[in-house]
Amino acid sequence: MEKISLTIITFNEAENIRDCIISAKEVVDEVIVIDSYSTDRTVGIAESLGAKVILREFDDYGSIKRFSTKSANYDWILSLDADERLSQALKDSILKAKTEQSADGYTMNRLTYYCGKPIKSCGWYPDRKLRFFHRKKGDWNKKPVHESVEMSDGSRVGHLQGDLIHFSFPDVSEHIRKVNKYSDIKSQEVAGYSPMKIAFKLVMNPIWVFFKMYILKIGITDGLRGFTIASISAFTEFMTYSKAWLYKAKKGRNSL
Repeated sequence: MEKISLTIITFNEAENIRDCIISAKEVVDEVIVIDSYSTDRTVGIAESLGAKVILREFDDYGSIKRFSTKSANYDWILSLDADERLSQALKDSILKAKTEQSADGYTMNRLTYYCGKPIKSCGWYPDRKLRFFHRKKGDWNKKPVHESVEMSDGSRVGHLQGDLIHFSFPDVSEHIRKVNKYSDIKSQEVAGYSPMKIAFKLVMNPIWVFFKMYILKIGITDGLRGFTIASISAFTEFMTYSKAWLYKAKKGRNSL
């Protein structure tokens, strides 16, 4: 039976790290935490639960998650964010896959809670993620944000039953904080677009995202939560491209 390494990326996750590790303890054989110099009790809590903590400066999500894969002792990698938990059904599926090894990587459905309620509208569910994989067959891509695992050609990909529970947004303030962080990173990526393309997306993307999430993806059925999710997601698009536009303008002035 193959052994599994759990990898987690952290920065000031003292409120989340304990429950994340405990939820996966029965299915993994080691826990690797890559911490970007947290100033709270994240490191101490992780170490008290038997995790190996490696300190590393954060550069971008793709790079740091590739580093976490290389830091593991075992080839089978289960990658979680600190605000994610394994449901019992998902744990059972992982244990079964651990024994059968019928694929080289496995996807799972992620169920996100927003302000205390699970959300299945707005295109947020099933939100399929590939988080359990053999590192000789796949790894994280190099995207700075919205990174994902890419499997090599010819790899077998299966799907696990059960949900990955995601407690990312306990309140609206946390949602806005994360939007600001992600839009900072994403804006640098899209700043290479032409000014016309940035301007077009600045105007049209927020409109399309709100319409898609609230109407087409029936966010309207989740009441105020659905409206808030669609609105903030639209605002995320506006922030991303406005930051890219202003960055490009500032860079142009400085080059004169």
